[in-house]
Amino acid sequence: MLYANNHRSLMAAIVVMAALLLTQRHLIDPSILSVWSAIFLCAYGSRAYFAFSYHKDQRRALHSRRWLQWFRFTTGFCGLAWGLAGILLFPAADPAHQAFLIFALVGVSGAGIVIYSVDSITTNLFTGGILVFMIPRFLSHGSSVSIALAVLFIVYVLYVTVAGHALAKSLRENISLRIASNLDNKKVHQLAYYDFLTNLPNRRLLSDRLQQAFSRCARNQCYGAVLSLDLNNFKGLNDSKGHQAGDELLQQVAARLQQCLRKKDTIARMGGDEFIAVLDELGQDKSEAIKSAQVAAEKMMAVFSQAFQLQQSKYRTTPSIGICLFKGDDHSEAEVLRRADIAMYQAKKSDNLNSIEMYDEVLHPAVKTRATLETDLAFALQGQQLLLYFQVQVDETHQPIGAEVLLRWQHPALGMIPPDQFIPIAEESGEIVPIGQWVLQQACEQLRHWASAPLTRSLMLSVNVSAVQFNQPDFVQMVTDTVLQSGCDPRLLRLELTESLIVRNVDEIIGKIQALKALGMTFSLDDFGTGQSSLSVLKRLPLDELKIDKSFIKDILHNTYDTFIVETIIKMAKNLGQTVIAEGVEMQPQKTLLQTMGCHRFQGYLFSKPLPLEQFESSLQTEMAMLQPGNEIAVGVAAAKAAGH
Repeated sequence: MLYANNHRSLMAAIVVMAALLLTQRHLIDPSILSVWSAIFLCAYGSRAYFAFSYHKDQRRALHSRRWLQWFRFTTGFCGLAWGLAGILLFPAADPAHQAFLIFALVGVSGAGIVIYSVDSITTNLFTGGILVFMIPRFLSHGSSVSIALAVLFIVYVLYVTVAGHALAKSLRENISLRIASNLDNKKVHQLAYYDFLTNLPNRRLLSDRLQQAFSRCARNQCYGAVLSLDLNNFKGLNDSKGHQAGDELLQQVAARLQQCLRKKDTIARMGGDEFIAVLDELGQDKSEAIKSAQVAAEKMMAVFSQAFQLQQSKYRTTPSIGICLFKGDDHSEAEVLRRADIAMYQAKKSDNLNSIEMYDEVLHPAVKTRATLETDLAFALQGQQLLLYFQVQVDETHQPIGAEVLLRWQHPALGMIPPDQFIPIAEESGEIVPIGQWVLQQACEQLRHWASAPLTRSLMLSVNVSAVQFNQPDFVQMVTDTVLQSGCDPRLLRLELTESLIVRNVDEIIGKIQALKALGMTFSLDDFGTGQSSLSVLKRLPLDELKIDKSFIKDILHNTYDTFIVETIIKMAKNLGQTVIAEGVEMQPQKTLLQTMGCHRFQGYLFSKPLPLEQFESSLQTEMAMLQPGNEIAVGVAAAKAAGH
């Protein structure tokens, strides 16, 4: 505001200067007039120079303190120039011209106080420069007129100064309110249209940008594209390193994505780890538009080639990208976004971690089915659609030693849903927590029920525990309460943990395992060999059993690499004081080879497929009857029959 009003005060000062010179030229020596004119022009010239420099400074907002100091200095210089006028242009023998001089200085002082009122220091420097020279000259002359003029001038300056300070206070308050209001408006706009974490456009602004792209493409008869990008295994980062690390990653991803797209393109965050890019005006030829969209997707993919520097460590991740073209408003906004998501999910299912997929109509039914499963799974437990199956675990003599509890979903419309379809959905949505608690409760009640029958009283039940479920803060308390309330023997309950769960937060995992082992229950490491756990971590875990993954058992008879891995796992388990069990055993030669390696516990279709409870218990009775002494032939028949499953 000070610099904005500078040109007005400069013009007014020149007018007053000219009036004084014209009026006093026949009363004052020309040399004195020349000296004062030179001082005046030097003072106001310096202020004009700094005003010009201020407006030329492109970064003046960063140098505001320096520019304020320069303005105060030049304004004080100008005040001194006017004060010198009170001395040099003072007509000693002419009261009328003395009054005119006071009149001119009164006008200059009043105007200065008003113009500079936004800064009290500037005002005081200007008026002080006038008073310090002029007042002594008028008082020292000693005439009644000059003294009266001096007193009146002092009273006037004091009054206007007080009024100016009140005006300055009012101006500052008004400015502060306007700034606060402007900041509030910007904050509201930022919250309404931008993501708070990444500062990228949010869903609302993306919708507006997409509608604009539709309009431009329709008007120009050209293609545009929507790219849906999702980070692979982002949930694993949050689970292992915490949400702060996840937020850091999202911020860095957003910054890199902004740099790789054109200025007219839009990159937005839809939520979580999903980003949407809108590419505008890709051309009228469809093949060229597809090529341009793929080039943009490859640029987005390329920004992930370098590791991300998180606060704790470096982290590498890869995205999956789906592309959907649009031309004009042939399809709605929701439809285009859905198609891009369909392509992205197809890319995520690809074996290639750096996958880019175009939308394909054939994919639509599969994605629609997934969406149905996501919705219906929330009501599956309440609707009693979840079932428990049991698969027997045996020793080398085919003697049942326990069973693994396996979850099944009997969908009312789609029939039996395979676990590999709905378990990942349950983990992503968080439904796995109540489902897992229900499975554990059912298993404990089954153990209590079996305790009253000689045939089943010694059987162990193995229950799979999801990483999401295990990482819940109240997991230990939940398991403890469930076991104690059921009244089962905790020594017969075995919790199976996945290898991916133990990669991070080892001390916390050990604490939870030890707390539950104090109750008597045991722990098994499921699917061992497929994860990334190190021997240094494995030896610290108080585990009771290693479970060899079925992927190694499948080709153990023909693949020497798998044979070596299995043999190594068995020896390592023995050295760690742990038992070992092989899952996925389907043929007698597999069992025989495993026995020679030192594995004496088995699970697989050679012995029984997963069965509902009633069939499982019935199968147990049959097996136990056949294993009675004198039934060697029956045992062989049973083994041959099992091998035919």
